[in-house]
Amino acid sequence: MPIGKISTVFKVYDAMMGSGKTTQIIENIRTAEANQNFLYITPLLDECHRVSGTTYDEDDNLKRPIITTEDETSIHYSYDEDAPLIDRRFKHPSYKGGNKAESLQYLIKNKENVVSTHQLFMNLTPSMLEDAKDYVLIIDETIQVYDVYAEYTATELEALFRLGWIKIDENDNVTLRFQRENFGDNGGDPTGTKYENLATMCDLGQLLYVDQKLIVWELSIDTLRAFKEVWIATYMFEGSQMSAYLKSYGVNYELIRFGSKPSQIKHLVNISDDAFINEIGTKKTALSSSQFRTNKKALCEQLSKNLDNFFFFFSKAKKGDRLWTSFKEGSTSIAGTRYKDEWLAFNTKATNEYRDRSNLAYLLNLFPNPMVVKASAMKGFPVKEDIFALSEMVQWVWRSAIREGNPINIYVPSSRMRDLLERWLEDEFETVVTEATNKQQAEQLDLV
Repeated sequence: MPIGKISTVFKVYDAMMGSGKTTQIIENIRTAEANQNFLYITPLLDECHRVSGTTYDEDDNLKRPIITTEDETSIHYSYDEDAPLIDRRFKHPSYKGGNKAESLQYLIKNKENVVSTHQLFMNLTPSMLEDAKDYVLIIDETIQVYDVYAEYTATELEALFRLGWIKIDENDNVTLRFQRENFGDNGGDPTGTKYENLATMCDLGQLLYVDQKLIVWELSIDTLRAFKEVWIATYMFEGSQMSAYLKSYGVNYELIRFGSKPSQIKHLVNISDDAFINEIGTKKTALSSSQFRTNKKALCEQLSKNLDNFFFFFSKAKKGDRLWTSFKEGSTSIAGTRYKDEWLAFNTKATNEYRDRSNLAYLLNLFPNPMVVKASAMKGFPVKEDIFALSEMVQWVWRSAIREGNPINIYVPSSRMRDLLERWLEDEFETVVTEATNKQQAEQLDLV
């Protein structure tokens, strides 16, 4: 529920992939006040190097930045001389002297500009956040703000409620709270017990109780509002979990839209309309994760045959020019020996490693976790399921040759996902963003 005014400035740079979001943000950093510090987080190490301008040895699987000189107090990297942010001297958290989290804390405490991955960002501690209060946080692609917390079974949760150790916050009827006064024989401290982590997350308001049986983890809003400003670079933000999350806390953000419309690249996308190989996905829920779990063997066998059909007869694709995805649990069965090296996880973002692939297959029907949908709905701002699915699919497609302006062939057997893609190419979903922008502007006028 809204927690009052949040002083942190939130800006969302919303544009199609390849429209120059990263370039725009890099320019904003370059021209900012010299004493302004930045924490830039991005999904992949390659992007960390791209932003910072640092270099690494191609034979180094860990992609560690090349160090030129170092001493006990400082470290200097090898930078690309043409890097736009070379003067900002962005640093990478390293393992030197401890772990990466400790290194991140050291860099922030010493007011260094830092580039890091999403994963490491989730390890920020309250002391790190206190040191980062004057930083601008830049989030390249939205971060995970909801997840299922499976530490306790429904039976265990029932016992914790019965003992009076946990309760539902009466203010919103969804947030889980830990009652220390009831913990132990005479009231006690859970520190050092198996319930310490549970109590801490309850204190931070990070756990939501859904359907009387399951806990959903939620990112603490204090993690974001600890920063001076937060810039988010993404596409179709209005359909994201992060958008619903910010709205549930009454966070206003400036939506900055630019770049091309989908209809401008429609001619580059050739979607397979073969009725035979599309038949497997006719039902609305076909190829969903639940179908993969209940009918995995037969489903994967047929998808493997269909993949052969598409690559050999429809697109006549050769090895090295193919890219496909499915839920991970079915990927090995579908791939066999022929396609195992051409699978790419459906949630992959921010990489251009596959920009030479022009024949694609998207073999799944994506829905957000139903518990996450329910949790966000209970807070008053439900995740938009179709836009979420479309956004994830488009991000994956954009790993391919289309990011270079080259045509692609794509097989999307799910009738739901194929329909979303076709409607997107007709600019149908542009109205969602326009409506959101207009609403935001109206709200701002009301405040004047």
